[in-house]
Parts: sequence; C-alpha cells; structure tokens
Amino acid sequence: MDRKRDPKPITRCGCMATFRMKYDQKSNEWKVVEFALDHNHELASVSDVQFLRSHRKVGESDNAQVQALRKVKTRLYELFQHVDRALARIRHNEAISSYESKHSELAIQTQLGMIEKHAVDIFTRIAFLMVRNEIKHEQLLFVVNRLENDGNRTYTISEYQRQSFTWEVKYYPDDQRMQCSCLFFESYGFPCRHFFTIMKAEHLNRIPSTCIMKRWLKTAKSDPPYKHDSQILDDVIRTARFSVLSASCSKMCYFGSRTSEGFEELKSEIARLQLRMEVLCNLNTTTTQDIIRDGLNRDKIVRDPIIVKTKGDYGNTSNPNPKVRRCTICKDVGHTRCKCPSLHTQQADVDGDSSDALNEDMV
Repeated sequence: MDRKRDPKPITRCGCMATFRMKYDQKSNEWKVVEFALDHNHELASVSDVQFLRSHRKVGESDNAQVQALRKVKTRLYELFQHVDRALARIRHNEAISSYESKHSELAIQTQLGMIEKHAVDIFTRIAFLMVRNEIKHEQLLFVVNRLENDGNRTYTISEYQRQSFTWEVKYYPDDQRMQCSCLFFESYGFPCRHFFTIMKAEHLNRIPSTCIMKRWLKTAKSDPPYKHDSQILDDVIRTARFSVLSASCSKMCYFGSRTSEGFEELKSEIARLQLRMEVLCNLNTTTTQDIIRDGLNRDKIVRDPIIVKTKGDYGNTSNPNPKVRRCTICKDVGHTRCKCPSLHTQQADVDGDSSDALNEDMV
C-alpha cells in the first residue's frame, strides 16, 4: 500500500534491520523468510530495556487487582495509599534479601566445592540457590566426545540413563567463553549444568566472568551503570547516580557509626563534601544556562510550537502590501462609514433645513 505522506523523520532513521514471517498453509506453520541485523543505530542497553514499549505491559494479576479496586469503588487517593504500601513491602523484602546475601553464607553441599564457594561469594541468595540447583544436576552428566577446532573445543554431553539426549558446548580457552545448545544461559542468565560439566573437564576453580551476568551479583547496585553514548534522559542518569552513591555510602556509614571518633570524622567529611558538591552543582547549572542563553546549543532546545490564530485559512501574513480598509462614503483611511465626518455634516444640513421649514409653517 502506497503512503500518501512521507513518514515522520522522528520515527524513521533508515535502519535496515528486518524480521519477516510467512504463513505456510501446507505445514500450518509460521516460517521466517527474512532476518537482518544491520542496525544503523545503538540498541537499548540492559538497564534501558524495561522502558521499551514492547516490555511495558500490565499482567493479568495487576489487571485483576485494579479491576477489584474499581468494583468496590475505591477512591483515587485510596488507590495511591495501596500502591505506597505495596512499594514499602517490596522495599522491605528487598532489604531483607540484601542483608541475607551480604551477611550470611550457605553451607557447601556439592563436590565442586571451589566453584560453589565462588558462587556463594558473588551471587545473591536467590540467584545462588538456582545456580546450586544446576551444580547438583551436573553429577548426572558426562562427556561423550571432544573435538579440537580453530580457537575452541566442542564437547558433546549426555546424561545418565538418558543417552538419547545430547548437548553440544563450545568452549573458547582465550576468554573462557562458552556456548551451549540448550540456550539456558541466554534465557535465564545463569550458567547451566552443562557449563559446570565443562568447568570440571577443564579443571576450572572459578566461574568464568563471561558466564556471569552482573544483575545477579551482590554488587549489582553498587557497580556504576554501563556508560555509552546513547540518548538517555538526564533524569534517568541522575536517578542511577543517586542509587549507586547511596549503595556505596551505606557500608561507610555503618563503620562510621561504630565508634565516636569515626562518627565525628565522617560527619565533618560529609559536610565538607556537601559544600563541594553544591559548588559543582551550581557551577554546572550556571554553565548550562549560559550556553542556552548564548544560543550555542539552540538546535537541541525544544521550543514552543507556532501558534495558529484561527482555524482554516487565516490569511497570508507574508504579503508586503496588505489591503487597507477605507471608508465606503469618502474613501478615506482611518475611519469607517459609521464615523465618517461627511455623513455627520450631511445629517446636520438636513436637520437645519427641516427646522427652517417647520418654523415657516408655524408662521
């Protein structure tokens, strides 16, 4: 279908990435006929994926909760109170999980003690329980075949009493990267049981960094976010910075509150740093305002739209010689026929003639 108008430039960037599917009536299946990854723009980072439109949705449980509140005629301020209580409960549970992850350790239960100990030290409590479950299932797996390729080794893995099931794992010794045919790591972000079989075959004592996702680590909040040159809103950046600084200062405040000397020293340092940060903030704000005032960044400023005086055709404002309104009686400029001087003069003459004729009749 031909478009009558060109697409808006703000929604089109000329990206050649394509994903097309076709329905096959014979096999009653959808098949991929074209798939291209030629992007000409930066993709959303892991921390920004949640803001994509395809990832923003209301689940069935959330929808049922809202509909239940609507049926009982809950007022708007009561709804916000429920939301505040729910957020407080989530933050409380998150604080408990964070405390248990940082200040407690679980006992080692598998034969891969060094690898499991490394998982206890880096993963959170919930993430570690899922990783340990994969380590336990590794005991039923064994290597069937091993092939040496250029730059990698391909392992074929089978399971005890289920020899018909096989998986292939590619191991790259240079960076200790692994790729498994089960795609468990790509789906859930945890090392699968086949990864641990390869770690045992390669005599590794730690989980490789390429098999660890930072969002499951204990230091996920304290680590700075990934920096790239994508167009991120300033409010989002400031919120991320605030979260990182808050997580980083929590341990310092804990140790500073243990002793009176540490408390006094930390309080004075915080006051000094606060004054320094206020100076930097004011300097940055002043510099930004000067740039905007001087017009150096004028192309990036969102301005008010053009105001249309009336609907429809409101006249050609670019005409250098606009039409001048004139009086329809004397053809002069500056007044209309209602205020024309000649009309008032004629009316005065008529009134004078009428009064003279009336006086003659009376005589």
